[in-house]
Amino acid sequence: MSAPLFGTDGIRGRAGSPPLDPASLARVGAAIAGLRDRPRILIGRDTRESGTAIERQLAAGMGPGARVSSAGIVPTPGLAFLTRALGFDLGVMVSASHNPWEDNGVKVYDGRGQKISARLESLIGRQVLAAGAAPRAPRSLRSRRAPEPVDAAPYLDFLAREGEGLSAPGRGRLAVDCANGAASFWAPALFRRLGLDAAFGHARPDGRNINAGCGSTAPAALQRLVGRRHAALGLALDGDADRVLFCDAGGGLLEGDHVLYLLALYLREREPRFRPLVVGTVMSNLGLEQALARAGIGFLRADVGDKHVYRLMARCGAILGGEPSGHVILRHRHTSGDGLLTALYVLRALGHFAWDAAELGRRLRLFPQRTVSIRVRRRPALSRWPALQAEAARFARAHGDRARLLVRYSGTEPKLRVMIEARDPGTIEASMPVFQSLVENEIGE
Repeated sequence: MSAPLFGTDGIRGRAGSPPLDPASLARVGAAIAGLRDRPRILIGRDTRESGTAIERQLAAGMGPGARVSSAGIVPTPGLAFLTRALGFDLGVMVSASHNPWEDNGVKVYDGRGQKISARLESLIGRQVLAAGAAPRAPRSLRSRRAPEPVDAAPYLDFLAREGEGLSAPGRGRLAVDCANGAASFWAPALFRRLGLDAAFGHARPDGRNINAGCGSTAPAALQRLVGRRHAALGLALDGDADRVLFCDAGGGLLEGDHVLYLLALYLREREPRFRPLVVGTVMSNLGLEQALARAGIGFLRADVGDKHVYRLMARCGAILGGEPSGHVILRHRHTSGDGLLTALYVLRALGHFAWDAAELGRRLRLFPQRTVSIRVRRRPALSRWPALQAEAARFARAHGDRARLLVRYSGTEPKLRVMIEARDPGTIEASMPVFQSLVENEIGE
């Protein structure tokens, strides 16, 4: 484990292998518990078959000084909400989000329900790595009982309050793809409690089918579900339900940028705390930025990752932010991206404007976008790479606000990613080979 322990969204890896083997997880648990004196810690998990074992291994490492409870299978935003609402000092979510079932991960939240700071992530990482390949855990820890369960109903109550009085667009049916993940239990309970006509798909988790050809990363499954159930609106969550994408009745897909546009217009009219400012990421579409500008709403870009979006929102006072992947944060209501909460707000906003989902797609035209990933043998600083900077400057002069270029290194692989978006797709086809050749010739593997 020589690489940094925490990535863009917590600790990730193959379940059973470092850093998610039993010995490493015991050290991770000990380091998390060490952030507070005799902490109360709440753990939750998604539906992966490795989740229960990882939960117990983390709890064992936390030691007898920590009071550890379990929320069971719960969405990541539910774990964040319950940590804050029930007065826990720390929250730990066992999930690999949209990754396949073989993977798992650990996300850590503070007592406010916010992801812990980069400083605390680094502290945990240093302590875990410094511990080295520790021997087997003492018998007293290996035999520790499972964490005591807590009642997670307050999270459902919170969502139900947010959804009071809602109806589907045109009072039609909803189609909900639960990704065979945590939403499989929570989405049906919520929509039935609200009295919404909803059909559910991929809501039978078996521990290995989470995100398997379904959910927000496989939207074709949602399109088929909408067609079969003749739904007015479809929504697809990911494995831990912190992101959501949408589909109109005709199969047109709506991603996170569409949601930000819709909710910005809605909050401007209905929410006194909304200031005309939205936070996206460096991957957010230029079409969104320009559409918001025409509406008199500012736009700031954070690094990729919802934790970076949230931190920039907090600094600038924005209450709305998110990513194209469907992480949307409503900071005046929650400290986390929440797919179910986002869906409720989308329903409310569509009803307010009397739009169907297709109308949203017509009103926000995103620029065509293409990303190429290139394996590299070294990683020179992009700002001090003369050939790249010169070519980027030529691109900017030639295309102005009609196109956008983004060059960045991957945070998890030895790759450099080149993204180009443009109003004219021909600009992408003409420009991408130039940057691809430059990278391959100078630093390509």
